[in-house]
Amino acid sequence: MNIGILEYDKKIAYQLEEIVREQCPHGHVKVWTESRTLKEDIKDRSIYKILILSLERNSKDIIEYAIRLQDLYPDIKLIYTTELDPVIFEVYRSCPTYVLAKPLQQEHVRASLKRAVQELSLSRDKNFTIINKQGIFTVPYKKIYYVESDKRKLNIYGEEGLIKSINLKISDFLKFEHGRYFLQCHKSYAVNLMHVSQMEKYEIVMENGTELPVSQSRYTETKSGYVSFLENE
Repeated sequence: MNIGILEYDKKIAYQLEEIVREQCPHGHVKVWTESRTLKEDIKDRSIYKILILSLERNSKDIIEYAIRLQDLYPDIKLIYTTELDPVIFEVYRSCPTYVLAKPLQQEHVRASLKRAVQELSLSRDKNFTIINKQGIFTVPYKKIYYVESDKRKLNIYGEEGLIKSINLKISDFLKFEHGRYFLQCHKSYAVNLMHVSQMEKYEIVMENGTELPVSQSRYTETKSGYVSFLENE
């Protein structure tokens, strides 16, 4: 999981970085002391799950930029640091996870990170729901290991095997999920990246040992998507 910190005061930046590394030991932390370098990093396709943003300079610009990021990456979690100021009311237009007041208190920083991580985990608990002539079917995305296209049917598999067969195209299933955790590795298969154990050339192995094919035409895209998923966990 990538975590970014924008803080103009180097002493505070160091303080924040220490707490973040302690609270999220498996996270990859990047610190910026200029908003320009933050924007350059993200423009170069760097994706951050949590951003801690100082509002000490160009606060309205930072908030507008954060709103645009949320449009691109709905799961991103924002934590702001600021001294009390009327701008605090503008901040909430971007739906922050937490707002930290300065001087910083360690317990508040820890609480903000804990909430951001909790919200990220909750975002995975969304359900796949479809209503059709067969009735209403719903299952949490996290319980789906992969889906298989079988003629006009879509077979949905979990850890123990087949969960349900429904009338749906694999392309329509991916539209429901918006491509957040599922990746189509073959014309007949889309896998849940949360449950991929390993990827070898032209084959994916799921956590339950199921082996699925990766077509030659989709190999590069599948490998790139899996690497990107791992880097941002």
